Amino acid sequence: MKLIQLGLVGIYVWLLDISYVYFISPEYAYMGFIYRQHPSVVMIAISMFFIILPAIFIKKELDKPSELVFWILYFIVYIPVVWVPNYLFTLQPDFIYTNVLLFFCLLIIGNVNRLPAMKVNPANVNLGLLKIIFVITLLIFFLYIFKVSGGISLKPPINSEDIYDKRMTFRTKLTPLAGYIIQWLAKVCNPLIVTIGLCKKKYIYVVIGLGLQYLLYTVNGLKSTLLSTGLLIIVFIAFRKKGRNFSILFCVSLCSLLGISIFLDFILDQAYLSNLFARRMIITPGLLTTYYVDFFSTHPKALLSYGIFEKFIDPVYDKSPPYIIGTEYFGRPEMAANANMFADAFANFGYIGFLVYTVILAAILWLYDSLTQNEKWQGVGIILFVVPAWCLADTALTTTFVTGGMVFTFVIMYLLLGSDLQKGDNR
Repeated sequence: MKLIQLGLVGIYVWLLDISYVYFISPEYAYMGFIYRQHPSVVMIAISMFFIILPAIFIKKELDKPSELVFWILYFIVYIPVVWVPNYLFTLQPDFIYTNVLLFFCLLIIGNVNRLPAMKVNPANVNLGLLKIIFVITLLIFFLYIFKVSGGISLKPPINSEDIYDKRMTFRTKLTPLAGYIIQWLAKVCNPLIVTIGLCKKKYIYVVIGLGLQYLLYTVNGLKSTLLSTGLLIIVFIAFRKKGRNFSILFCVSLCSLLGISIFLDFILDQAYLSNLFARRMIITPGLLTTYYVDFFSTHPKALLSYGIFEKFIDPVYDKSPPYIIGTEYFGRPEMAANANMFADAFANFGYIGFLVYTVILAAILWLYDSLTQNEKWQGVGIILFVVPAWCLADTALTTTFVTGGMVFTFVIMYLLLGSDLQKGDNR
């Protein structure tokens, strides 16, 4: 089975290569997706060596949320980070160092499951009351978002011009509170409805959750609203056999998604699906991490001297790292080139940031693993953590805590554990 797993990883890299070279770079080179060279045999060998290493050391089964985070970061961050620089630069020591440290960081995350679970004693909670509070909160949140955005629109933005017009229109109306609420709806509330529906086989909930995500997409134009829910469903499919052979099934699902996208884009002479899935969901984290490492290797580190920390730390730059990268590599000062937790760690503290952020994440995952020991809610806890895990692949660790919904996911699992105390079936 291990050889099958490694073979599928090779196919996954091959499909990413086809997507990038033949569809993404020709269409989106102006956005930084440049194809300067074909990788040499040496570069391919070194990259594949680092790519297959983590898959060798980590088991293919999925029993705990920390293992899910490992596989999401492995396929959506680590592999693109290792592979994409081959198109942009010749072999450089900085990127070898990056690969080595990221490998050790993934090993730390992948072995959190070995830690003994913390004993959790939740408070007694009434499940019926929780449902009422959730529904009322959901209703208030949506009414507020529709009020701020100017109403409900059932027509989705389709082409790039429509999408960016929708985003800019929404941003002009956005209040700070609405910014947080729309993130919580997209990354906590709606995914919770879909998760409960999938895990408890109440498929009307799945339809409701997907419908609410669609409504958000028509409001904000953010494709991540839909993509994150799609990833949640992919993980659920791969997890259905109680996590057995999860990594193999997960890789098959991703390869199928990429293969179908390539086939349809070739037949229809377009790059729409490759842009949506390969570029937006997978390759972008690798590209942006490459640019973060390239820039902050030769410039001062940001040292968290922006945002809420600028009151305590003298600013190193007049803007945050995402806007620096947007300006330097994309020529767009208004662009926030948000990357993943590792890119953000490097921007602030260099290579030591990789290890510090990884240890912090490992401690968080250990706590969440402990919250999901109850057999009744274990599947829900794992699937519900898909979106916060994907946020780690798409934004900074500090942003994932609140904006990405990680804190609220912890609260939800704690309350669900407490709801079982009334029935005496908390295990």
